[in-house]
Amino acid sequence: MFAEQIKNGIIYGDQNFFVPPHLNIGAFVLEKILGHNDRVALINGETEEQITYREMVQNIVNIAAALTDLGIKIGDVVAIASENRLEYFVTSIAVFCCGGISTFFNNAYTKNELIHAVNISKPKFIFLSGEVFKKQYETLKSINIIQKFILYDDKPTSNDCLNYRDLSERHVDINSYKPIDFKGTNQTCMVLYTSGTTGSAKGAKVTHLNLIVACQQKLTVSSELTPLSIAPWSSTMGQLLTLQNIYDGTKLVFLPKYIERLYIKTIEKYKIGYLAIAPPIVVMLCKSTIVNEYDISSVKILLVGGAPTYTKTIRQVRSRFPHIKHVLQGYGITEASGAVCREMELAHKEGSVGQIVLGMIIKVVDPETNKIVGVGEPGEVRISGPTIFDGYIGKDKKDDFDEEGFYKTGDIAYYDKEGYFFIVDRIKEIIKYKAWQVAPSELEGLLLQHPAVKEAGVTGAPDILAGELPTAFVVKQPGFQVTKQEIIAYITEQVAPWKRLRGGVIFVDEIPKTPSGKILRRKLRALLPKQSPQNIPASKL
Repeated sequence: MFAEQIKNGIIYGDQNFFVPPHLNIGAFVLEKILGHNDRVALINGETEEQITYREMVQNIVNIAAALTDLGIKIGDVVAIASENRLEYFVTSIAVFCCGGISTFFNNAYTKNELIHAVNISKPKFIFLSGEVFKKQYETLKSINIIQKFILYDDKPTSNDCLNYRDLSERHVDINSYKPIDFKGTNQTCMVLYTSGTTGSAKGAKVTHLNLIVACQQKLTVSSELTPLSIAPWSSTMGQLLTLQNIYDGTKLVFLPKYIERLYIKTIEKYKIGYLAIAPPIVVMLCKSTIVNEYDISSVKILLVGGAPTYTKTIRQVRSRFPHIKHVLQGYGITEASGAVCREMELAHKEGSVGQIVLGMIIKVVDPETNKIVGVGEPGEVRISGPTIFDGYIGKDKKDDFDEEGFYKTGDIAYYDKEGYFFIVDRIKEIIKYKAWQVAPSELEGLLLQHPAVKEAGVTGAPDILAGELPTAFVVKQPGFQVTKQEIIAYITEQVAPWKRLRGGVIFVDEIPKTPSGKILRRKLRALLPKQSPQNIPASKL
């Protein structure tokens, strides 16, 4: 009962979890997957390569022992810069086992983004795919921080390069290998980079305890359903959901990146049962013309995270794909090591992001007064518990945590009398039109219902008189014709006066997003013209 979970306005998730005395997430996962034996662990849906759990365990201990021999010590950072591939989690778990810290650079990083990330975490070694090596080796070398480059694909080209295969093929006895024992002391095991939707990315320090508890958070779906993953494994969503699947012994199909036809074809080929995706992919599926060429009736569950998914979109999914039994939402952030709330198959409510997960503690407060608010009252979500990260590299924790030790998420939400949470928007993304607040995500949800709109992003255009004017960036659906005024009128009919698109509509070829699917509003703001696209007299505002 929810009444038993809330005390003095603070909501407590289940606090019944196991913490091993060695406090090493690598050892924790290794112990579990040893029991998965010859079950298939991962399948690359593009190349059809696969690895069993038994093979995975052997490769993990081989790589871990090799890293120790090469000089990796407790606290040393090892980076991975690669597309999703079979070797990815073998590498990261091996780093955990030998006491190192794993960090992940997205293979699509620009030169400046990569330099920024390297300077945050300062990795000693880096594992690279051939694609990233060709594109970024000279940049990485010039930073003069990384000592060894370990190549997944290419043969070594210089003395500072090693080959992954040479390290993985050495044989280490599984039964005699011993991961580092931290003897009850909690250490950083991972550095994840915040999405940077409102500014430069920061390095979040995730601990062994964080991940040990996160692995025990019950997966949303039945274990007999095969999942398909396209989230970059450099992202929080990609890391945590995949690690949970590996811990549970699931057969996971993955793709290196999203390509519409390949994605849909892979669903048919492997009879995928559930999809963990960001809202833009949900919209694309609803509007896809390719999907009719394939049989995707095996899909029973959609797990959607990264941003709110609106009720109308969910209804569109159910209308077009009646075989989908559940469209479940979750709310998670990097700083919580994944999930904060999550819907379950037998516990979900339309429009919500679910109930509090294992280990989490939440309070909802008025961001101006810091006072706890009650049922149905929107406020800032603040979180505590064993999955909360240990702060950002090089930043004082007091800037991001309140006096009671709760992390200030910057997300506005409310909960109902049954403990279901509903996300409103982010504090930093709320548009301030005069004295009114406008949630960009609400307008985006409405825009996506228009048949001529393929993608949409909303931000505030600076205005001397009003503060900010809601402005829409729109990608047109191929084959449809629509004018800016038609879209403005469409929104005007559905919203209160202060939510109208007074900043106008700007047509673009694509909406800038993070790898996990969140809209980069700072990049939208950079696209705004110097003067508002729609100059409205003050008397009309």
